[in-house]
Amino acid sequence: MRLFSRRHDGEIEIADFDLLGADSVELARLWVSAERVNAFVAWKEEWPPELLGSLLVETIYTAAGGVAAHAGISEAEARDRIWRGFDEERERLANGH
Repeated sequence: MRLFSRRHDGEIEIADFDLLGADSVELARLWVSAERVNAFVAWKEEWPPELLGSLLVETIYTAAGGVAAHAGISEAEARDRIWRGFDEERERLANGH
């Protein structure tokens, strides 16, 4: 259910909502610009925080295929490089940067 109809020029088009089951809910939107990252996350009270971690890991595995196809690299390399980005960002944030 869309709460508002305003669109953003950078929004990803989803061509086939038929792939989503009737019980599907949008969990997150991630936006990046030269200045910052914005993450909007919908959360249900009964969901444990660990669920987000699990979903992010599954997202990496799913996204690696698309990244590989667009970057001309293997899916394994794409996945490894995405993990490297996670590790580098966790280290950067842990050090207060």
